[in-house]
Amino acid sequence: MKSFSDRKELTAWKNEIKSKSAYLEAEKLVLSKPDYNPDLLNCDLIILNDFNSKSEIEAIESQNQRWQKKLIDFEVKTDGQIWANLKQVQYFTFFGSQRKFEIFQLNIVNGQIELHLFYDLFEIGEPKRENFKLCNLEMNIPIEIKINGKLDHSLSSGRERSYKEHCYIFHLIGETDEFELTREPFRGSVKQIPKPLKTVDLMKDLY
Repeated sequence: MKSFSDRKELTAWKNEIKSKSAYLEAEKLVLSKPDYNPDLLNCDLIILNDFNSKSEIEAIESQNQRWQKKLIDFEVKTDGQIWANLKQVQYFTFFGSQRKFEIFQLNIVNGQIELHLFYDLFEIGEPKRENFKLCNLEMNIPIEIKINGKLDHSLSSGRERSYKEHCYIFHLIGETDEFELTREPFRGSVKQIPKPLKTVDLMKDLY
């Protein structure tokens, strides 16, 4: 949708969502068994992914339109069917290659978590942006990042120009060294989408 007025209601932040992601309760991380893996024991940062969607199916459809589909796990069942599952929890370290999240890179400098833009033509589109530090993530200071772009496909591919718009809210909610695995089925929780106190606006006029 090229016109902002056409997509305004579709992209507006909801007040609350039914989340299937892990959550922090009484300084303890509560998560489902499928979201656990040994990286949890040695990671520096845990990202809990929630989606501004009415349902899990809607969120999967939206993420499936992304270039690299990094927030989807594809599972091949015994009958050959392919099931798509959202990555609700991700574990990161500040060293090595596990610092990239979507179109961002995470660094830590003097104990401060830095968020940097990590430009990808096929994920963001044009105009190109230089990689640079966007902000520091501070406790209980929700920060919104907005960026857009367009991607021209070759005539041989038979695809039209596409317009992309990405909106994120990063909310650093606490620290913990305890976790609890819940019984299945994991029911999740109702989460309030935080109101951004800061916005980094990288939106451009597209023609």
